[in-house]
Amino acid sequence: MGRFKFTKSDFDALRPKRTPEDNAERKRFATLCGHVSRRLKNDERLTGNVLDLAVSAAFDEKTADKLRNGEPLSDYEKHLIVDVALLHMRLGQP
Repeated sequence: MGRFKFTKSDFDALRPKRTPEDNAERKRFATLCGHVSRRLKNDERLTGNVLDLAVSAAFDEKTADKLRNGEPLSDYEKHLIVDVALLHMRLGQP
């Protein structure tokens, strides 16, 4: 049985090439995710783009309504948004 050896350049060839615009968009999205995480952790009211992202990451309409109305979320709801949905959204970016 032979063993395969991969070098860093082999892996780099498989990685998709990103433009500076792609990198800027990824950074913007990561920053926005950080704002959502921090504000939910501090029980702050979400507004603007931060609110839009959190609502899109909410798993059910009840949680989305709580976010829109500025009502506090349970620790479980925060966990679902921050540690599950936002993480998957970030990992799913090209």
